[in-house]
Amino acid sequence: MRNAVISAQRVFAFLLFLALAPVVATGLSVAGASVAHAQTIRSVSVEGNQRIDAETVRSYLSLKSGSAYSAAAADESLKTLFSTGLFSDVQINMRGSVLVVSVVENPLINKVSFEGNRKLKDELLASEVESKPRSMLTRSKIQSDTQRILQLYRRSGRFSARVEPKIIDLDQNRVNLVFEINEGDKTSVSRINFVGNVAYTDSALRDVLITTEKNWLSWLKKSDVYDPDRLEADKEMLRRFYLKNGYADFRVVSAIADYDRERNAFYITVTVDEGQRYRFGSVDIISNVPDVDPSALYGLVQTNTGSVYNNTLVDKTLEDMTIELSRAGYAFAQVRPRGNRNYADQTIDMTYVVDEGPRAYIERIEIRGNTRTLDHVIRRELDFSEGDAYNRVLVDRGLRRLQALNFFEKVAINRERGSSPDRVILYVDVQEKLTGEISAGAGYSSSEGFIADVSISERNFLGRGQYVKIGGSFGSKKENYEFSFTEPYFMDRRLAVGFDLFSRYSDLTSVSSYESQTTGGGLRAGFELNEQLSVLFQYQYYKSEITIPAALNDGCITAALTPVACATGIVGEASPVVKSGAGRADYSVLGYHLTYSTLDNPRRPRNGILARFSQEVAGLGGDVNFLRTTGEFTARREILPDIVLMGRVQGGHIAGFGGQGVRMFDSFFKGGETIRGFDSAGYGPRDLASNDALGGTLYFNGTIEIQFPIPVIPSELGFRGAVFADAGTLYDIGTLPIGYAACAPGTVVSAAPCYADSSKIRSSVGVSILWDSPFGPVRGDLGYALTKEPYDQTQTFRFGGGAKF
Repeated sequence: MRNAVISAQRVFAFLLFLALAPVVATGLSVAGASVAHAQTIRSVSVEGNQRIDAETVRSYLSLKSGSAYSAAAADESLKTLFSTGLFSDVQINMRGSVLVVSVVENPLINKVSFEGNRKLKDELLASEVESKPRSMLTRSKIQSDTQRILQLYRRSGRFSARVEPKIIDLDQNRVNLVFEINEGDKTSVSRINFVGNVAYTDSALRDVLITTEKNWLSWLKKSDVYDPDRLEADKEMLRRFYLKNGYADFRVVSAIADYDRERNAFYITVTVDEGQRYRFGSVDIISNVPDVDPSALYGLVQTNTGSVYNNTLVDKTLEDMTIELSRAGYAFAQVRPRGNRNYADQTIDMTYVVDEGPRAYIERIEIRGNTRTLDHVIRRELDFSEGDAYNRVLVDRGLRRLQALNFFEKVAINRERGSSPDRVILYVDVQEKLTGEISAGAGYSSSEGFIADVSISERNFLGRGQYVKIGGSFGSKKENYEFSFTEPYFMDRRLAVGFDLFSRYSDLTSVSSYESQTTGGGLRAGFELNEQLSVLFQYQYYKSEITIPAALNDGCITAALTPVACATGIVGEASPVVKSGAGRADYSVLGYHLTYSTLDNPRRPRNGILARFSQEVAGLGGDVNFLRTTGEFTARREILPDIVLMGRVQGGHIAGFGGQGVRMFDSFFKGGETIRGFDSAGYGPRDLASNDALGGTLYFNGTIEIQFPIPVIPSELGFRGAVFADAGTLYDIGTLPIGYAACAPGTVVSAAPCYADSSKIRSSVGVSILWDSPFGPVRGDLGYALTKEPYDQTQTFRFGGGAKF
């Protein structure tokens, strides 16, 4: 019995051992591992390093000699070593009490090269990639460099470009990195479509955009290349255009660019919501600032009741009011516009609210990024300085002025809190761009033949914001040279002052039997009275030399303006008027020029007016005395979508004083440039023996023209048609030599020198083709003279155009 009990106990003990053995074994294993992981690191050994010092590797480790080993610290050390970009592989292990760090170094780049690139130069690509010679090669850098190169090609319009990096192994763990490039063809914008536009045609809206459509002249331009950033700018251009023309609710719903891989072209669809067109309704000013009288500000309001809504005028009113309040001592006053839409009569009632703004001062203004432009050139565009009250309207105005300089790719003004809550720091960040230009041009006109010109200009000379230009133009009948310099901020005021030097030669034997050489210079000063009105004052001193070719002269030449009796009746001779004025005369001329413009687009205007008025007086120390007055008024209106009505009137008068008459060479000469259908200097006083145009002292003319798209020609080619009617006259001859008389009425050709001078209105009608080419504007006019004098010179077709490249 006892033996049976013992046997049972043994069996039970054996079974208990079998049950507990795994648990005990696991416990022992965990205990052993804990001891191993917690053991102290006696030393750190680095293996596999070739160029990188072992101590440098140890400096990146969280595990040090004498510290306890932990898996977390080992993981952190691995991440740190990989993040250096020095190694392609890293392992960390414990060998007894020694921490072993095994590394595989990234190879060293010996050379970076580019193959297959023609459009983008090696220098540009090398400056953009991160992989450089004598730097470590990393996969992440290669990937980012590949994407960067692709991005550069996409910016240049090549979306089909391909880039494949190749690594060539060398000895001593060095490599050559080669980017093999297939540039592909240029990816252009094939079509720009608009959805939702009613007030303006697709063609009119395309004129607003910077991006253009591809055509057969695309090889001359880059604006037809798809650029996402440019498309964003185009959306802003559309917004400004509509807001300026009355559409206060306008918005761009979407602008989608679809890429057609088969055609390698983009199709852009811009969806717009125009809303309705508004006019300004009532205008009111409310002041919440004590002592500010609203009635004193009404004179600054430009949003007149009844005129088409224009957000530019709203902004200008805000600026003018803010500046006026600041001058009056209300530095913290803020003007806010409040528009109340009246949908029934499509008007917006404007209320300008003057409030006391938060008191904040400008602690500091820092200019950053101007590697070339001097600080003061940037600061002078700002209507505020350190210590002034902070006003957001003036900051925005300064931003627009900096952008208008056209010195920078990007401009931003950012605000940060200063040393106290009522202090702000303004950072003006700019990115410089090239401001110099070398240009050459060529053109042709039916009156002057072929003309070529070349010029070098710099609009930010030495980073001082000054404008310098030197150039010349050459042709079969002219040769001109000029040098110009302009300081836009004379004496730190917004007064543009400059000087000009010039030499001009003209061969006018085809119209009036003489050649002219003018050499001199001048001073000028101009400024803007407001955004639409500017004035320019000018003084010039020059000498004019009039010569007559020997074949046209009998030797009867005297000092300028001296009446003489010259031989008459000689076939082929120059007119006695030309002969009596030949020689040299010195001119001292002082004048001013007023310009007023509300044109919506300076390149291809559709709406607005342009008015010019000028007066010049000669006689302040020169040989010649006269007062010359000229004026021009042009109005344009889009009467139907893409159909523009243009009306223009011009006039001028010149009169001598101080006992002098008007020298023939100072008179007005008019022809096909004012009344189409006539030759250059084709109408006005004329010598009926020599057929020389003699010029007149009084002229006026008018034009009515309708411009329209040509249905059979795609609008993206830039062609437009026009029909016109011109009318005007030029008469009242100047100083006459002794014995020179008017021709008998009805004379057409005379054997003896005599002149005809008629105030009869000349008129013409015709058609035109206009081409807004990449070279420049080109125009051809087919005109027919309706009324004329028998001796007038006509020209049925007139062509003119030029190119810049």
